[in-house]
Amino acid sequence: KPVLLLHGTPASRITFAFADEPARKLGVRAIAPDRPGIGLSDDQPNRGILDYPHDIAELGDKLGLDSFSVLGWAGGGPYALACGAVLADRVKAVAVVSGMAPLEYVGSLEGFGRTERQALRLTHVAPWIAKPFYRYLARLVRWQPGLAVTMIRHSLSPNDQQLLGEPDPEQVMAFFLEACRQGSRGVVLDYRLFTFPWGFEVEDLTVPVHIFHGDDDRTIPYRHAEILAERIPGATLTTWHGEGHLALWRHATEVLEAIT
Repeated sequence: KPVLLLHGTPASRITFAFADEPARKLGVRAIAPDRPGIGLSDDQPNRGILDYPHDIAELGDKLGLDSFSVLGWAGGGPYALACGAVLADRVKAVAVVSGMAPLEYVGSLEGFGRTERQALRLTHVAPWIAKPFYRYLARLVRWQPGLAVTMIRHSLSPNDQQLLGEPDPEQVMAFFLEACRQGSRGVVLDYRLFTFPWGFEVEDLTVPVHIFHGDDDRTIPYRHAEILAERIPGATLTTWHGEGHLALWRHATEVLEAIT
């Protein structure tokens, strides 16, 4: 039962290491690719959100997959929905976990965490400033991972902080350093694409879509899940009460079961 796991932003394929054990127990073949310019994937400077389904289709061909499900976590959500829109003949189901709705549907950045809000604004209006900023941030994380983890913890809900526990700073920040392996362009372009029309209407989706979101998500507001559920025909919305942006760590089995 193949499932493509699409990482958030700024993140990379290794974010999904936690999903390995639940996937094995369910007999799920978990496949977590990096997006272009991130981690080990070649850069595509002029890509758009709607280009990514063609990468996924080619990856599926190479792996011999006639059909598969797609899970998009956080910033991976728009790409997962794009796969559902473009590859409706191959995608069995889509899960959007802690994801965002098109910003034109929402009308503002209200409710986003401060870091996300600043990243979306900066990459939209001044990507030439954002690129050196993220290069500098990657160096800072490499030199002082403990400081970076402290900053992240302050922006998380109490439930997320509990999930994070007392982490190894270098291990926690590895997903970000891997995202910036080739530099910052892939990460900046990811953020920037979220701030423009995605190139398709979620109302036109015909594949089954399952939306999961914690109502104490302090990174991407719960309202985005409600908007997606209202606009996508037949979509189901599962609310994790009192949980935050990292709730997938606790609910990976539930989500994988829903889409397989």
